[in-house]
This record gives sequence, C-alpha cells and structure tokens, in this order.
Amino acid sequence: MATKNSDADAKDIIADVKAGNIKPIYLLHGEEPYYIDLVSDFLENNIVADENKDFDFSVLYGGEIRMQDVLAAVSSYPMMSNYRLVVVREAQQLREKDYDLLQLYAKKYNPKAVLVICCKHKKLDARKSYFKEVQKIGVVMESNKLYDNQVPTFIVNYVRERGKDIKDQAAQMLSTLVGPNLSLLATECDKLILALKGDEKMISEESVQKIVGMNREFNSYELLNAVAAKDVQKANTLALVVAGDKVELPPLVAVFFNFFQNLMVYFKYCRNMDDNSAADKMGIRPFFVRQYRDATTKYNGFQVLKVIGILREYDMKSKGVDIMPGTTNGQLLQEMIYKIMHCNGKNDPF
Repeated sequence: MATKNSDADAKDIIADVKAGNIKPIYLLHGEEPYYIDLVSDFLENNIVADENKDFDFSVLYGGEIRMQDVLAAVSSYPMMSNYRLVVVREAQQLREKDYDLLQLYAKKYNPKAVLVICCKHKKLDARKSYFKEVQKIGVVMESNKLYDNQVPTFIVNYVRERGKDIKDQAAQMLSTLVGPNLSLLATECDKLILALKGDEKMISEESVQKIVGMNREFNSYELLNAVAAKDVQKANTLALVVAGDKVELPPLVAVFFNFFQNLMVYFKYCRNMDDNSAADKMGIRPFFVRQYRDATTKYNGFQVLKVIGILREYDMKSKGVDIMPGTTNGQLLQEMIYKIMHCNGKNDPF
C-alpha cells in the first residue's frame, strides 16, 4: 500500500478499518503527534472489544523493550477476538537496528494479529528495507507538521466535521492564540463547540476571545516577540485579547522599553560584534542576541527611536496624563501596539 500522509490519509485509514479492511502492520511516524494519536486511538478502540482487551490487547513502550519483545507479543493468536492487537508507543526510542527485525516479520507476519507502531516526533528513513516491506503488506503514515498558514483550515475542518462552523477571522484568532499544537487546538475547539447555546452553529471571534483568551495565561514576552518580529496580525490579535482583560500597562511598557533600548544599543555598538561580545555590551545572555539581530531586519535605527518615544507617551497615558475620560488600559495597549507596528523611518541615524 502507498505511504499515507496526515489529515486526509488518517481519515482514509479509519474509513478502511470501518469497512473491514484491516492491515497486519500500521507504521505511524512523523513530527506531528496529533494524527498518530488519532489513528492509533481509533485502532485501539475498534480492533478489540473492551471486554476482550485483557486477553487480546497489549501496549508496549519503546523505551522499555526491544523489537524482539514486540515480535514475541505479536506472534500470539487471539483468544476471544478476531485479532490480537499490539500497540507500541514511544517507538522513537527503539534503536534503528531494532527496526531491521521488522523486515523479517513483514515477510512472514501473523495474519491474526495487528501491530501498531507509533513513532512520534521522528521521521523514519523511507529508504530502509523494513520500510518498503511494511508498505507492501501494511500501512505507513507519515504525520507532518502543518505550516502556520494551514492551521486555520485545520480548525475550520475540525469544527465543521462536528456539525458546527467557525468564522474565518475566529479561526485565525484561535490559530494565533494557541499556535500549531493540533492536539491543544482540538481541545480548544471542543470547548468552543460546547459553549454554543441552543441552535447556535457559528463560533465567533468574541467566543474565541472570551473562552480561549480568558483561560490562557497571557505572557507579555509573547506579545513582545510578535512586535519584535513585526508580525502585525499576531501582535494585533494578542493585544485585542489582552485588552479584554484587566491589563496593567506600566509593567508591560517597561518590558517593551527595555527591549527597544537594548535594540538601540545593538544598532549603535554591536552590529559587527559576535554574540558573546554583543551580550557583554548589552548586559544580556548570548542566547538572546539573535532576537535583537533579527529585529534589525524589521526596524531601522530611526524607527527604534520613534518606538521609544511611543512607549514614553503611553507610559504617561497609562498614568492618566493627556487621555480622554473613560479610556481603559486595554484601549491604550491596542493604540500603542498599532502605532509601534506602523511607525515609519526613512533614515538610520546609527
């Protein structure tokens, strides 16, 4: 059988099993654990009935066994079920030479057993002989990480498959807040679906902001990272979510001021230094120098000076200077982020 891949192919595997087309080996590998869990959980819940699992189901862990143990378990015949099911979790911890034994089993497998190998966070070598032998008689699925621009589509499809819908902007907001962790995204989608009332079918941006945003601990450095990278969409989304809560603006301004002040030092003195020398000059650890170096591709020296001026302005406003009555810190934060992300600078004074 041809190698399968990610979302559509995970669904194909599940559909085949439902249709009674059960293969003797399922080799599930790749960097994205979500689809590996999706397929392995389905096989675990549908090959052997719960009341027969004590007799015909085994779970092994790659860090505790060798392939010889796996083959010994899978050589047994079922006692109460149509198949004997053996699931190997954390198979990425098996030695590479252990997988070579899989080639021998694939050539002479137990027709009354199903072997599921879950190798998360690791892509196996498709050139290996065992890989090709498994493809001939079983299923190989490579589970790839999604690109950031694919995550909103995953969210929309996940919600629609459960009979609900989500606005495109809400899907983008959820993607920005949670990131590309598909297992966590699925959990947050389930929360949003459960929060729908009565005949409601559409998940809105307000729901995402209220349910996901309020339950997610906000990290000021996450917002700073988005601003440093000039990721306008992410910065605006995070600012919007934070603005919905009671935000203390002065400490947040202090974090931003420290970063841009250091960035000005980097512009003036450190652009031609190695990381260790720049770190000494700026009074930071060498690990953080890269972020400043990357930020110099997004901001020039003139823009950095303007941003520092913006931060001083909003530090004063957060203390009640020169603002309209009733203006909240959340509104000030959104204004501040907008101005920083859109400030212009033609010349570099450094």
